[in-house]
Amino acid sequence: MAAAGRVDVLAITDHDEIRGALEARQFARAHPELGVDVVVGEEVSTLNGHVLALWIEEAVPPGLTAERTIALIHAQGGLAVAAHPFHPIPHHRAGHRPLAALIPDLPLDAVEVVNNSGIFSRVYDAWAALRNVEWMLPVTGGSDAHDVWYVGGALTRFRGRDAGGLRRDLVAGLTRAHARWSWTFDKLPRHFRLQWLSAVRFVRLNRRSVEMSWGR
Repeated sequence: MAAAGRVDVLAITDHDEIRGALEARQFARAHPELGVDVVVGEEVSTLNGHVLALWIEEAVPPGLTAERTIALIHAQGGLAVAAHPFHPIPHHRAGHRPLAALIPDLPLDAVEVVNNSGIFSRVYDAWAALRNVEWMLPVTGGSDAHDVWYVGGALTRFRGRDAGGLRRDLVAGLTRAHARWSWTFDKLPRHFRLQWLSAVRFVRLNRRSVEMSWGR
């Protein structure tokens, strides 16, 4: 696994999908020499924005309200995290309030204040950290890795080296978010190429999902 030597715990949160995370956890358990503990997760597309579901065993369906999504995550013993709440690209559906406006009223377990998804991420990360002075939620940092190249670019610091330690510190509000990625000029061509390929793949998957829905 590409995460070996970079992180002790890897939370895999594909968009509206957990099959890859389940396979990765099985692989990691079969290869303990890698030293990587895998948390099964999902980045759920809610009507209000993206919510990370951590420690789940069943996929949470997209297209629900953030409140309902969080309830489904908690129902299976998972933790719900507000993902990049101030990302400049709006992730909420038209006619629905954005997740950032709802955070004070939602039973979230944490908020992502470090996200390594692009060259301007430091700006909206800083705004999330500033607003969290008001919310007082536990914090996470994530690489938002759409490619193995990014893995470990942003981290959630905690006491311990396994998923159990991460969960304990998240619940206790003892985590710290940390970025260890410098956006130098030489990284930009590869970054833009990977982001373009990721966007094309995402559109194709969404189109296929819609076609399957209409075919039922």
